[in-house]
Amino acid sequence: MVRYPSPACVFKDAIEQTHCLKFREGLSVVKRGEGHNTITAKDNRDLLGGACIDDDCKPAEPHASRWDYVLGYNSSNQTLAFFVEEHGASSHNVSEMEKKLDWLEAFLNRPPNQALSGLARKYYWVQHGKYRIPEHTPQYKRLVWLRNKRKLNGPVPRLCLS
Repeated sequence: MVRYPSPACVFKDAIEQTHCLKFREGLSVVKRGEGHNTITAKDNRDLLGGACIDDDCKPAEPHASRWDYVLGYNSSNQTLAFFVEEHGASSHNVSEMEKKLDWLEAFLNRPPNQALSGLARKYYWVQHGKYRIPEHTPQYKRLVWLRNKRKLNGPVPRLCLS
């Protein structure tokens, strides 16, 4: 009988293979002022841990538009990587989010990060404050494009990993 590694081992190994990320248990990686009360899990037993991409990559790339977090979740025995950015949701934030998504995708394509990029993944923009992106603006059209073509979810006021 072939034994496959558990989702928890797969996720932790993927984090540890990157050039800079540090694995942390549960949702402890999420800062109090950045989504601590708005990011939850359907079942805490299925949380696989996470890493603070922003903090961990800052020494190597201090001026980059870094993404905030990666959080692992066991969904039906599949390892899911939730890439979460907690950010304001106004019209001027749309271009910032696109830069952050560009940076994240480049980060995931670097050779030491390939194990992490190989996981099933979802991108989430968790808003802080009110949603202020009117539908008649060019920024809203760009947001729709980011949702459809780049698979960005959000902005959402709350995120429940499941």
